[in-house]
Amino acid sequence: MSTHASAPAGIEHQRHVEVASKRQRMKLIIVDGDRRVLLDSIDPTEHELRLLLSDDRMRLRVDVDAVVETLVEHCVRENVRHSRIAFLDAQRFVRVTRLDGPDHSLFAVSVEYFRGGDSLSRATRKYQLTPREIDVLAMILEGASAAETAHALKIAETTVQGYYKRLLSKTGSRNRPAMVANVLDWGGSGRQKSRSAER
Repeated sequence: MSTHASAPAGIEHQRHVEVASKRQRMKLIIVDGDRRVLLDSIDPTEHELRLLLSDDRMRLRVDVDAVVETLVEHCVRENVRHSRIAFLDAQRFVRVTRLDGPDHSLFAVSVEYFRGGDSLSRATRKYQLTPREIDVLAMILEGASAAETAHALKIAETTVQGYYKRLLSKTGSRNRPAMVANVLDWGGSGRQKSRSAER
């Protein structure tokens, strides 16, 4: 666990970070409104440090910062405490929670990792999905509409519809509910295989 001299976060924040970071495969980073890192739960010896934080550990890496900036802006603009999830890649997703700070808002950035059996990770491998298809599929699994997906991903709604069609084709689904069922493996792998054999 790392704390920084400039960090206003006290013992209470440290305790929350320590408790939260014990969750399996999760990293927690506390940032201010400018996304400066105040506190993090990343062991200095971890490979993950290089993927998430700058060399001086005072900022998020550029690609991570861009995603977090969007989530922070959403929380502030919509005046909500929790952001949606956003994917950094096929294995990691991030979400932001707005905290109450003494002078300004603080944000808890949680970076979580899929377990091997996670449905989205499995679907990514099974259907050979592109990073953008993963983003769209993640929004579908959250129940987002095409308009919400377009807004969140900053793409046109017609582009989202194109991704829907590709995902339906790749997953061999007739409609969106069937695609969700296939991705989440609600029918069970065995049942899927027996249906294929009957055709």
